[in-house]
Amino acid sequence: MISQLLHAPQQFGFFQAVRLLERWVGLERVQFHNSVSLSFPASEIESLQAHWTSPEVVGLPLQGDGVASAGGVQRIDLTPACMGLLGVSGALPLFYTEWLAQAEVKGRHAAARAFLDVFSHRSVTLFYQAWCKHRLALRHEHEVVRHRESQGVAPAPRALVSEALALSGMGLKGLRHRLGAERGGVSDEALAYFSGILQQRTLPMAQLQRLLSHYLGVPVRIEPFVGRWYRVPEAGRTVLGGAGGAAGAGAAVSGGSGVLGRSALLGERVWQRNLCVRLVLGPLSHIPFLRFLPGGAGAQALHQWLSLLLGPALEVEVQLQLRRDAVRGCALDAERSPLSGRLGWGTFLLTEPASSDRQDVHYDIRPGEAVPSWGPGGEVTVMPHFPACASADGPATATAT
Repeated sequence: MISQLLHAPQQFGFFQAVRLLERWVGLERVQFHNSVSLSFPASEIESLQAHWTSPEVVGLPLQGDGVASAGGVQRIDLTPACMGLLGVSGALPLFYTEWLAQAEVKGRHAAARAFLDVFSHRSVTLFYQAWCKHRLALRHEHEVVRHRESQGVAPAPRALVSEALALSGMGLKGLRHRLGAERGGVSDEALAYFSGILQQRTLPMAQLQRLLSHYLGVPVRIEPFVGRWYRVPEAGRTVLGGAGGAAGAGAAVSGGSGVLGRSALLGERVWQRNLCVRLVLGPLSHIPFLRFLPGGAGAQALHQWLSLLLGPALEVEVQLQLRRDAVRGCALDAERSPLSGRLGWGTFLLTEPASSDRQDVHYDIRPGEAVPSWGPGGEVTVMPHFPACASADGPATATAT
């Protein structure tokens, strides 16, 4: 970007160019000059010229974004066409521009123009700083740069983050602590970035997909109205020959649970589609797949986001799709590593390469409950999904081997 700016400055806007130069060499090495041209300005920048500390660095290719070459820059002369004391957009009458332009054509010294550049440079600098002052993102960017350049001596940038968190209803530190940023959850900066979405009273499904996909860095798809069997509590079941009342008998008692055609239930389970959604992540490569297994950093962050955005009203079934080229076979003599597959989660017995993506891994997340985490014995409390008979009996314990 810096190389493009130096070779074709007319393709950039004034504020954009100055911002790039400020991040590259600092505003103190940028000098603003007056324009003496009376032609129609084709862009906001008339010219830009870099002066180097030694002739050896002139013409060398810039590395990366140009930061590596910033030490060889002595100063940068920038002539804006949109403001100043001289030129067609200048504050002084055109007579001064014509007089100075004629003097330069005749080869006279440019002392008068340099004298006016002193005042123009100061006014243009203040104008740029005023433009940055009321843009919160730039103010936060400057605080980050000062904090980094001072090696932690300057205060950490918190002004913009605190304001955005307050607007989203997460201004109290105790509320944010529940999200467990230090344990791999959602950080304050992420909450501030999505504060506009958090302010909404309702969250559309498409917006939730984009938020999770952007934050997690993987494709996300949401399938609503996932049907499941739910076990009916003992007090809500219809039992023939009971005494009625709290026991849930079959007598037609006012307000009871056994009124035929109204509240009588046949069986111990009921099929419902309004309490669960399916969250499909993938297709994933091997490392992201392990990250979103129960107990991983990605799974913890996903749990915290769902608790914040959905609340305890819905259950979420997470389905991980593993790309076919990332399916790895399991060998008993293979060395075990912290990222190796877990029995029942990410281990596969293969005799030939996989022909399709694997979609075997399912587990449940109940937003609002404690985040499951792996213990020292390799046990984690999760809700594994059984497609044939999903119930709400309570959490099961899966053991990693």
